[in-house]
Amino acid sequence: MFKFRSWQLGIGIIAMVLSMLLVMQLKTGLKIRANLPTRQIPELVKIFNNQKMLINKYEQENAYLRQQLKEFHRDEEIIRLKMFGGLIPVVGKGLKITLSDSERKLKDYEDPIFYVVHYDQLELLINELRAAGAEAIAVNNYRIVHSSGFSCAGSTILIDTKRLAPPYEIEAIGDPINLKNALMMPGGFVEQQILSFNLKFVVEQKDELIVPAYTGSITFEHAQPAKEEK
Repeated sequence: MFKFRSWQLGIGIIAMVLSMLLVMQLKTGLKIRANLPTRQIPELVKIFNNQKMLINKYEQENAYLRQQLKEFHRDEEIIRLKMFGGLIPVVGKGLKITLSDSERKLKDYEDPIFYVVHYDQLELLINELRAAGAEAIAVNNYRIVHSSGFSCAGSTILIDTKRLAPPYEIEAIGDPINLKNALMMPGGFVEQQILSFNLKFVVEQKDELIVPAYTGSITFEHAQPAKEEK
C-alpha cells in the first residue's frame, strides 16, 4: 500500500489552496470586466473635453483682465470721468454759434412771438449738436451737462437755475466740419425752425475753444448707487 509522506501531503494542500485562489481571482477579474461602464466612456471623454475648453476660456479671460488691470491708470480714469461729467474745463476745436432774436422790422400783421428765441429752440439746437458729436457745450459761458434742463422765464431762458438772455453764444467742442454740416443740412432743424423765422444765426469755426466746468448742483436726493450684480 502506497503511503503519503508528510511533506508530500503539505505540498498537495498548498497546491490545492493555490488552485482555489487562482480560480477565485479569475472569476473576480471576469466579473469586474463585465461590470465596467464601457458605454459611459464616450460621455466621460466628452465631459473631459468640455471641462478642458472651459478651463482654457477662463485662463484667457483671466489673462485679459490682468492685462486690463496692468494698463489701468487711476488718475487718468478720474480725469476722463470728470470730463464726461463736465466737472472740469476742457479745450478743443469746434464751433461758436450766435443765436438771437430776429432783427427784421416786422409788419403790423406779424406776431413778434414767432421772431424771438424760445427755450425749446435752444434746447433742440443743443440736442442737434450732441447728435452730431459735440463733446462739450456751453451757452453764454455756462456748461451744459446731460442733466441740464431748459425752461422759459419771461423774456429770458432758464437753464437749470441759470437765467440767460439773448444773444445766446453757444460754444461746442467737436469736429467743426461735421458739426456745421449737421446743422446746415438742407431741410434740417436749423433751416426749418431758426432760419425760417429770420432769427439771427451765425456759425464760426474755431481752432480753439475753452468750455468751462459745470457749476450747477450735482446732489442726488432720491437716487442711490445700486449694488452690482456678481
